Amino acid sequence: MKKILCVGHSAYDITYLLPDFPIENRKYRAQDRIMVSGGPAGNASYLLGKYGEQVSYITTLGNDVYGREILNDLNEVGVDTKNIVIKDEIVTPCSIIIANGSTGSRTIINYREEKKVEGVEFKYETSPEIILFDGHELDLALRAIEKFPNAVKVLDAGTYKEGTRVLGTMVDYLVCSEDFARDYCGMEKIEEKDFEYVLEKLRELNKNTIIVTLGERGSIMKKDGKLQKFKAFKTKAVDTTGAGDIFHGAFVYGLSNNFSIEKNIEFASACASLSVEKLGGRNSIPEIKEVFERIERG
Repeated sequence: MKKILCVGHSAYDITYLLPDFPIENRKYRAQDRIMVSGGPAGNASYLLGKYGEQVSYITTLGNDVYGREILNDLNEVGVDTKNIVIKDEIVTPCSIIIANGSTGSRTIINYREEKKVEGVEFKYETSPEIILFDGHELDLALRAIEKFPNAVKVLDAGTYKEGTRVLGTMVDYLVCSEDFARDYCGMEKIEEKDFEYVLEKLRELNKNTIIVTLGERGSIMKKDGKLQKFKAFKTKAVDTTGAGDIFHGAFVYGLSNNFSIEKNIEFASACASLSVEKLGGRNSIPEIKEVFERIERG
């Protein structure tokens, strides 16, 4: 087990389940509703705390009801929150999520204010050995890289934006979504015939380990110059909210526990596949024994 630091975005998520995606200018009655803390690095840190890892988290929160709820959630699973920046002038981000019951897809509407936070001092008795970034809170992320240069660095590159572009050049593991890879490569879609090209193109950004997650199509990477494809676990998706966050948190768990890269991707994929079977994001993180049971069943 290694000391882990997560740096990035937290939000409070309100998810509504509808039978189909809504049409403009109509009224709908939701079939279900989930209200829970979220955010990519926030969900990953929660998963790591739940699975018994030594994890710290850095983000910015407002001194408001959503901020306090997020803080309480993290503390409940033992996440070290002493470096979280809480300011009266910050508005804690909130997301409205529409889950499409007919497909399992989700649409996220997020509001957050980009504010540079000055004068933050990280308080650590021992340096983290692994750092997970999600491309948000770029100033805090760059400070963490400067302060802990020897840590193994992982990037959850969910979308192609300034933070993921900058951090993508600086990490040991670039674990990116199909959306990120498609936008970076300037493609409308990624087909199997494009896998080699996509991974080679991404090497312009990062020369280390690159993994592209492709949802129900699994994931791809190159090892020793050879393309490797990993199948996704069969599942019936109810809501894909947080699946990527959970994949990345589980991937860091594997690094912390010295899994091989193949076993690590399998573990993260199984964890994410279980998460999409429930409505909501953070609340859909499975118990760790469920993950190993899914792997055993294949």
